Amino acid sequence: MLALPSPSVTQTRKESTPARDPARVYKVAILPFMIYSQENLDYLREGIYNILTSRITVEERITVMDRSVVERALYEVRPTRFDEAAATKIGIKIGADYIVFGSITKVGDYISLDARLISITDEKPPLSVFTQHKGIDDVMVKIGDFAQDIGYKILGRRTMSGRPGDSRREGGVIERFDRGSVDFKRSQTFDFEIKGLDIGDVDGDKKNELVFMDTHHLYIFKYDGEKLTLFQKIDAGNEHNFLTLDVSDLNRNGHAEIIVTSVVEDEPNSFILEYEEGKFRKVTEKVGWFFRVLDRPKEGPLLLAQHRGSEGLPVGPIYRMVWKKRTFERGPKMNFPNETMIFGLALANIRSKETSDLLVLDDSESLKVIALGGKNLWTSRTRYGGTINFYDTKKKRAEGDRDPPPFRVYIPGRIVIKDLDGDGLGEVIVNKNSVSGIRVSDRVRSFDRGQIQDLVWEENGLATNWKTKDVEGYISDFQVKDVDNDGEPELVVSVIDLGGITTRTGTSKIYFYKLF
Repeated sequence: MLALPSPSVTQTRKESTPARDPARVYKVAILPFMIYSQENLDYLREGIYNILTSRITVEERITVMDRSVVERALYEVRPTRFDEAAATKIGIKIGADYIVFGSITKVGDYISLDARLISITDEKPPLSVFTQHKGIDDVMVKIGDFAQDIGYKILGRRTMSGRPGDSRREGGVIERFDRGSVDFKRSQTFDFEIKGLDIGDVDGDKKNELVFMDTHHLYIFKYDGEKLTLFQKIDAGNEHNFLTLDVSDLNRNGHAEIIVTSVVEDEPNSFILEYEEGKFRKVTEKVGWFFRVLDRPKEGPLLLAQHRGSEGLPVGPIYRMVWKKRTFERGPKMNFPNETMIFGLALANIRSKETSDLLVLDDSESLKVIALGGKNLWTSRTRYGGTINFYDTKKKRAEGDRDPPPFRVYIPGRIVIKDLDGDGLGEVIVNKNSVSGIRVSDRVRSFDRGQIQDLVWEENGLATNWKTKDVEGYISDFQVKDVDNDGEPELVVSVIDLGGITTRTGTSKIYFYKLF
C-alpha cells in the first residue's frame, strides 16, 4: 500500500471570478494619468492614452469610453486624490466595467510608471504595473504590455489592435505571454509518479472530482479550491500498465465514467468504471481495445477505440463505442484518414466555425493539422506532446536482430481543445516537455522541464497565444476543466520529479492555474 501525504494544498495566489458572457461588450474608462515632474510632460499623458486606447480596443468585445464622458465625471466628482476608491466611484458613475488610472514620475534621468486596472462590475482583483527606466522608450513599451495584459484580464486572451483576424505576428516574431507567474496553486508532494489525470463528476453529486493514476492505481480526490481530500483509491493489480485516463459522462446518466487504457503482458486490457451504490464497478472490462475520449464539435465527448495490430501497435480503423444496456460496445467507424492513431488525437474547428480538422501528435513529437480528407495542412517545427509514458511489445522486431529488445511504444500527450475567449474557434492546448542538453536515445526518454502552450490558428499555421512559464520537472498530463466547481475552468497539470534516469524515484505534484 502506498502512503498518501496529508491532503493539503499550498496556495500561491487565488482569484475567484464569475462566468464570462462571450457576447458581452466590456466598457473601459481611462483616467488622465497624473504627471509628477519639474518638466512639462503633458505629451506623455497623451501618448499613454493613445497607446492604451488602441491596444485595449477589441471590435465587438472591448470598447474604450469616450474621453469627454470621463472628463465630465471627473469634473463632477472632483476627487481630492486619485486612488482605487476614487476611480471606482467614477467608474460606477459613468457605467464602466473597468477603469484604468496611474501616474508618471520623472526624477533626473529616470522615469517611473505606476498604473492599475480596477474591475467595477466583475469580482476581480486589480491588475497593477510598476516599472522604472532610464529614458521614455522603455516606459512606453511597458504601457503597451500593460494594455495587452488588460485584454487578457478581461477576455482571457491577449488583445490585438486592429480588426479580428489580424495576425498576432509583429515584426516577424510571434507574440508570447507567460501565464505561469500568477494565479496558481501547488499541491502536496505525492511519493509516486502520476501518469495521467482528468476531471469529472464521478459520483453524481453535481461537483467535479479530480482523478489521477499511477501504473496500476486510481486515486479520486475532491478539491474545494483549498485542499485535496482523498475520496477513494482503487488498486487494479500489479500486472497492469496504465497508459491513458479519461473521465467523461459518455452514457449521459449523470455519473462520469472513468476510462482507462491498460496493457497486461503485451495485450490491451482496458476497462471502464462507473460509480454505483457507493462503489465503482466495471461496466466494460478485459477488452482488447485502446481507448481515448475525443470531443467532437457540436456533439460533445465520444469514446473511441482502436485495436492492437500484429506488431503490437494501435492500427486499423478507429471506432466509436456506444452504450448498450449496461456496457459499451463497438459502434460505427470514424471517418478518419488511414494510418490515424488513437493517441495524441483531437478534432476541432480551429480555422473556421464550419470546418473540422484533425490535430495529431506523431511519434517524432510534431503537431500536425490534417484535413478530414487526409491533406496535411501544417506541421510544427517545435516538439510538442512528448512523454515518458510507454509500453514494450515483443511483437515488433527489428530486421537483422536475432534477439532484439522489446519495441518501445511511447504514448503522446493529450491535446485539449477549448474556446476560452468565446469566439467560436477552438484553441489548441498541448504540453511541451524538454530536456537540458542532448537527447541520448529515443528509446530512453527523460525530461527536466515543461510548459503548457495555448495555440491559435493564424493565417497558415498555429501560433502561440499564451504559455505557462517553465516548471522544473516533467509534465505527465493536464486538463482544462472546472476542478474547484467555481463555474470557471482551470488548467490542472501533473508535474513529475523523476529523480534521475537510472534511479527513477519519481514524485509528483499537481499545479492548479487560474485562467480567468
